[in-house]
Amino acid sequence: MRIPISLSGALIAVALVGTVSTVATAPLGAQTSPPAAATAPAAQAQTPDQIVEAIARELGAALHGHRKEYMKDKPKLVELANHVLESHFDESYSVILVLGDYARTATPEQIFAFQRAFYNALLDRYAAELTHYRESRVTVIPARAPLEGPRAIARTHVKLNDGKEVSVDFVFRKDPDGQWKAYDVVIEGISYIASYRSQVGDEIRHIGLDGLIKRLQTEGLSAFDKPKKTGAAK
Repeated sequence: MRIPISLSGALIAVALVGTVSTVATAPLGAQTSPPAAATAPAAQAQTPDQIVEAIARELGAALHGHRKEYMKDKPKLVELANHVLESHFDESYSVILVLGDYARTATPEQIFAFQRAFYNALLDRYAAELTHYRESRVTVIPARAPLEGPRAIARTHVKLNDGKEVSVDFVFRKDPDGQWKAYDVVIEGISYIASYRSQVGDEIRHIGLDGLIKRLQTEGLSAFDKPKKTGAAK
């Protein structure tokens, strides 16, 4: 199942891209404890709805009047995505979910390498989508109930060029400091994590995790587009 990335509302592409400048070096599956020092009260933390609205505003402001400039400079687009999103997305947790059961047997070094290769591949393919983003095409649907528990969903509608609207949900969880971080994007009911987990798992079964990392590094997301090699990985 493929995620319909080619949508004019490029906030979708931004969300899937995530950031690559904050790749974790510690074992990504490890649980962390809250710091001893008191953190900011939860009441002061932005809600998921507020985070999505803030991202939409900041991205729209950054692109306004500079779209042609960004279209000619992919590294600058990557820098923009990092600046806007780095404090709001939990790439480490997302990658663990994408790897699924394979994260249990992978070494911290393999997970580190996969996360870097995977997000670099996402950036390479989808960075250009950011230039099509229009803040006015993204409508955040206010939550109907107070936030409860460690998980939440920020629901949005994205208007396409033909006037149709697509539902895009951002799935959040609270980090140990009580801050909300997004880790999944669900487009018309299709989870980015579930979609890539299937493709990643299929590749790992055929060529192994190290083989997939190498293919992502050299081929980008085309690694998922080509026919699978015969023979299971040992």
